[in-house]
Amino acid sequence: MKISPKADYPIRVVPEADEREGPAERYFQGIYRVVLNQMVDVVFVPDVSAVAPPWDRRTMPASLDEVTAPEQARLVTALLAAYAVTPNDARAGAEERHEAGVVFYVTAAEFGRYAAELAELSEILFSRWPKETVSDLRGYEVVTFLEHRVVGSAWLRPQDAAMLGRP
Repeated sequence: MKISPKADYPIRVVPEADEREGPAERYFQGIYRVVLNQMVDVVFVPDVSAVAPPWDRRTMPASLDEVTAPEQARLVTALLAAYAVTPNDARAGAEERHEAGVVFYVTAAEFGRYAAELAELSEILFSRWPKETVSDLRGYEVVTFLEHRVVGSAWLRPQDAAMLGRP
């Protein structure tokens, strides 16, 4: 299947723990990866405020096999992502750049609602080539958030903007 730029892009939701194997798999529970148009990943990472910000790659384990706690799994996922969403009531509504990408802060209540919807959507949108598009899913608060805060962000990389049909 050829992937081309489109404003009504397909969406896939993947629980990050499903992508991991071995003993560290359990530490990735609660983290979701949303894939927009097969090319643009946005990770939703539960609270990491005990360890970040600051977003410092030197605090990461050397490899994913060395993850020994949920906080490490969350931190490494956020630090490796181009776009990450995480709860932090003090910073809610703000965006912060780090070495690899951008973190979008939301309230804990917002994140809780998004996580519940992502769990539901992961059961529906698990196909590698989902048919459901952003216009099909606008009834979900998390999809509206993605459209406005992430895809609508000035921090969206030019190549990602092009793949999502943004000028």
